[in-house]
Amino acid sequence: MAKVKKAAVVATGWLGDTIACSAAATSLHDNGYKVSFYVRWPQLKSILDNDKRFETIVFGKLLTYKIKRPLFPSRYDVIVSEPKGWSYEEPFTTEIRRLAGFVGGSEYSLFLSPEQIALHMSKGSRPVITIARDIYKRSNGRNISELIESLSLFSEICWVGLSPEKNSKQGKNNSLVEDASKIYNSELFVGVEGGLLWLAAGLGKRCVYFTEHILEVAKKCKRGDPFSVLGCKNHFPNSGHIALPVNCENGYAVDVIQKALIEAGSDRRSLLLGQK
Repeated sequence: MAKVKKAAVVATGWLGDTIACSAAATSLHDNGYKVSFYVRWPQLKSILDNDKRFETIVFGKLLTYKIKRPLFPSRYDVIVSEPKGWSYEEPFTTEIRRLAGFVGGSEYSLFLSPEQIALHMSKGSRPVITIARDIYKRSNGRNISELIESLSLFSEICWVGLSPEKNSKQGKNNSLVEDASKIYNSELFVGVEGGLLWLAAGLGKRCVYFTEHILEVAKKCKRGDPFSVLGCKNHFPNSGHIALPVNCENGYAVDVIQKALIEAGSDRRSLLLGQK
């Protein structure tokens, strides 16, 4: 009997980077490897566990020590580690797949179980927009209260994510399943480039996102083009995700979001009719 090839994918970055590294794990599985996916964020595990193409292992200080020891490589035929610095020359998912030795597309997928989906089934008659709370943290002078008031005129607002004062490290003990369920059951996700945007896009949710944070990354970037790499528009080029222009007016953003909400609702109704 042929020996089963084993592979490890080690994600060391933030939430979005970790989700990107799952692309390497799935590619390795598709090419015959038994894959262990090492991640820093326990709040992701209950979602990643739904993907049976790899085993998700959360590593803390002890496991970090083991990963750095010489014995760790002896357990695997292939080890793919998240780069210490992404190139910003190609979508992260494409880059990590290439580092794993494969050529593939930029799209990736996340899954919820039926029980997780059912946690927040929408019961209201108005369309629901899920909005990431870190939109306040990265407002860049935008009047968020005015924006939310305008969006509330034609939709229900469902907030997801940590309060703006916190970051992913402070939310390690908070599973993302509830937020993921809210996003999945909404018509549209609105946010900024970050972990929740990666989550929403991976769940197949249409997204509209602000890009001022990408501008800040671009100012510090010594190579590549973050605007061509960051944001789900670049990872799902044919899925209707919308990157709003930097520093666009609230009125413009509201018009774009309202149009996207209408289109997303139409797409969802067509899908449900097709399933009957």
